Amino acid sequence: MKGKFLIVALFFTSIIATAQNVGIVRKNYYSSVYDSALMQTIDVLDSSTIRLGSVNPATGVVSNVGAEYTMGINLNGAAINPYANRYYIGSGTNFLTFDMGSGNIISNVAVYGSLSSNSFQNFRFNQSDSTIYGMVPVNFYSSYFDSSVMSTIEVLDSTQIRFASLNPNTGQYTVIGSTSFTDLYTLAGNSIDPYQMLYYYSAVDTLVGIDLYTGAKYSAVPIQLPSYGIFENIAYSCADTAIYGISRFNYRSRVYDSLAMDSIDVYDSTTFRLSKINPNTGAITFVSPYNIAAGGNLTGGAFIDPNNMVYYFSNGNQIVGVSLTTGLITSSVTKSFSGGAFALDMMRSTQNCYDATAIRIKFETNLEDVNAPLNQVIVFPNPAQNSIEIKTEESFSHIEILDCKGSVVLIANEKTIDISLLPSGFYVAKQIADNGAVVMGKFVKD
Repeated sequence: MKGKFLIVALFFTSIIATAQNVGIVRKNYYSSVYDSALMQTIDVLDSSTIRLGSVNPATGVVSNVGAEYTMGINLNGAAINPYANRYYIGSGTNFLTFDMGSGNIISNVAVYGSLSSNSFQNFRFNQSDSTIYGMVPVNFYSSYFDSSVMSTIEVLDSTQIRFASLNPNTGQYTVIGSTSFTDLYTLAGNSIDPYQMLYYYSAVDTLVGIDLYTGAKYSAVPIQLPSYGIFENIAYSCADTAIYGISRFNYRSRVYDSLAMDSIDVYDSTTFRLSKINPNTGAITFVSPYNIAAGGNLTGGAFIDPNNMVYYFSNGNQIVGVSLTTGLITSSVTKSFSGGAFALDMMRSTQNCYDATAIRIKFETNLEDVNAPLNQVIVFPNPAQNSIEIKTEESFSHIEILDCKGSVVLIANEKTIDISLLPSGFYVAKQIADNGAVVMGKFVKD
């Protein structure tokens, strides 16, 4: 539906950047020890190593890149800078930078900043401003006297989460804004919309959006799934500006437990469907027409191939591809490793959103701004060919139409706007109220 604009953009992307799908390859080393109790030799875990690796999603072949390192990694964030050919991941309270060409760690710096926290998590690289964004958890403790140990101990009292950017060369994070988030993030995933400059993360049953400009809460909507439903393995697609993920449903049966003398719920079965979520409402749209019977490994990662319109994720020992159009599995291949490795974690890809340009300009639009409506502009129809209508009950000064570069290409004073002379592509309708408040909505001109 996005026509020539998307075809040209994606072709240009494929010329600029050869796709790289990389992650961390883990390997365990064992020592043989004689166990006198068992009267036999057993293998005991001696050490573990990591190294950079690349995966071919069509074959499942995982290729080692560079040397092994004896250290651990954090499974709560990873990012790729496709322009500098860098892969980032945390290791304890340090931040690692891998060169994707050589596989060498070229930077290993301690994380620090203005807060009493050396932790930077749940991070992503934003292609439209070449910045790494993530969360800084700050723990607060209370001191209590423990009579059993006759000593004063510290007990975790509460946790606040702040939004920040990080310099990978120095490890210093910079807190953005003053908002403290109480919605705890989960391993279900996060993503960045580089066009709208918004960071989204899963907080169990809520999708939270953060304004990259201000660090303030932009939105917080309940994820609209039935009971026992979970939306996870989140990935943003620049090909069609949608947030995809796997909807997992755990079905339970009511069983009488004779020991407890009561009926209890027991997991009966689980289904999985590729889905996409509306970040403004939390509404879930199922792309898969039925259960694809393949669930994602939360630490394995997920990425989107915009050229083939395929969503890839790790399903334990396999790499599974699902069509963004039909929701059906296009490929499912077993990962194969060399040199005794056994796992590929935190997959990221250079393909998606390459050379994205921010459309939304910097202005205050968040839930804490009393002058800003909570909902974005609704544009109908979408996609459109000749005209669009702005669905709003609010009075406004005028409406600006912006192109993909953020340039104003049309100004209107009415809700119905003639767009017949505009070229095909992505646009934003920017509604400016009499008091200066601004809301926007995306649409596509066919």
